[in-house]
Amino acid sequence: MYNDDLLRNLCRNISNEKDSQKAQDLISLLQAVIKEDQEEIRVRMAFLAKKYADVIRESNAAD
Repeated sequence: MYNDDLLRNLCRNISNEKDSQKAQDLISLLQAVIKEDQEEIRVRMAFLAKKYADVIRESNAAD
């Protein structure tokens, strides 16, 4: 999941960076970190949906 300190440090470094190429490299790194976290979340959500499919089905049927 998100490493708050890593994200904060990357954002701080991006905002403080004077060299546009270094800033772009940091932005690329930030995007990669976020993409990786999104993929991890997607995998976890799929696992939970599969594991608790019966509970979800029952909840939907009650609505």
